[in-house]
Amino acid sequence: MGGSSGGGLDRGGVDRSGSISGNRQPLQGSGSGSLRGDRGTAGTNLGDRNLGDRNLGDRNLGNRNLNQNFNRNVERNWNRTVNINNVNLHPGWARPGWGYARPWNYGWYGGWATPTWGWWGARAAVWGIGSLATAAIINEAVDNAINSQQTMIIVPNSNYQLLYGTVQPTGSNSVQFNVSVDGSTYQLTADCQSGLLNGVQPASSAEAELLNAACQVAFGNS
Repeated sequence: MGGSSGGGLDRGGVDRSGSISGNRQPLQGSGSGSLRGDRGTAGTNLGDRNLGDRNLGDRNLGNRNLNQNFNRNVERNWNRTVNINNVNLHPGWARPGWGYARPWNYGWYGGWATPTWGWWGARAAVWGIGSLATAAIINEAVDNAINSQQTMIIVPNSNYQLLYGTVQPTGSNSVQFNVSVDGSTYQLTADCQSGLLNGVQPASSAEAELLNAACQVAFGNS
């Protein structure tokens, strides 16, 4: 009986040991793995929620919205394309000494360290710039273009090509001009006093540079 009881106990011990040992090993693997996985998943989910959704997601969404708004502004405001072959790129005043050859009043534009436009301070801070291209830089670009018989200048800090010969005042503070970008040429207007491009505030520092260049050619000291 003692042998039977001992045998039962031994078998039971082996069974229980085997069961416990067998269960324990998967439990460790399963529990440890599951715990690590859950923690990893929780960490990932937490990271996704905190960083992805709030910071990265919102920031990317903001960038997408900003780009979409910018593109819509361009499409809405830069909608008058012109055939460059039908444009007079060599008016009589666009020659050496062009500043004095302009047949309209000039000399009032610029002369400031930073633009006086009401929107400038806040927009410039967002764009991370302190000033626009100086009159000397723009005048030199026009002089060089005239001397090399080129019909355009590259607007500083942009990929816009200002067809300087098309610059014409439409009032004492406003100007009309043509600009080429990405293979297309557009006719735009600028209010040099208020700092508006096609009736709205520039959407980027590059547009502000374009506005500045056109106004300098039209009304600035040369």
